[in-house]
Amino acid sequence: MARERTAGYFIFNAVFASLLALFIVFAVRFANCFGAAERLPGIERYEIMRILLYGTSVGSDGETVSASVSILDTSGNECARIERSWRGSALAVDFKSAEFSGKRFYFPCELYGREIVSASSPFFRRHGTELFRYYNENTQCMLLGSASTFEDRYDLYTLARFALTPFSVFAAGFSKSYSADLAQCRAGVYYSIIVGTDGTLKIEAAY
Repeated sequence: MARERTAGYFIFNAVFASLLALFIVFAVRFANCFGAAERLPGIERYEIMRILLYGTSVGSDGETVSASVSILDTSGNECARIERSWRGSALAVDFKSAEFSGKRFYFPCELYGREIVSASSPFFRRHGTELFRYYNENTQCMLLGSASTFEDRYDLYTLARFALTPFSVFAAGFSKSYSADLAQCRAGVYYSIIVGTDGTLKIEAAY
């Protein structure tokens, strides 16, 4: 009996210590975001993603939608291109934001296929493609243009890491979720997801 209590006490302390360590790490990263945002310029009116839908097809596994999706930096250069098919009849992109010092920074989070049941009913979401690794490498966020410094890219990485960690939900008001629904986009037409001057996300046809 004593051994069982000792084992339970040890497990409890190990779990508690792990959670405490995670909280401390998150608290430090959260605090660092204020200085990182203060040092970075506000980013407004730039094309963050460009999408070209190829169309949909039906196979033995159901409907799929194919597209070429580019993640762009603030200078309009391509950071990464993803060209593949996703299960579903339409695409959507989720973003997470980091909002500090009166500035809002968007980070592409996940690109996924979805099933459109009807125009008014909820959609069924499929497993998608995680995007963080496509524009973050070696503690640098490559969403800034080629003229940026290492320090700038590191500061933006600090914000991206905060925004995309599950613990960001505990910092209400400093990180929010946004979605860009591409269901109305037509095949064969380039579309841009734009960070507007008012800080919102917009989908525009790039004719």
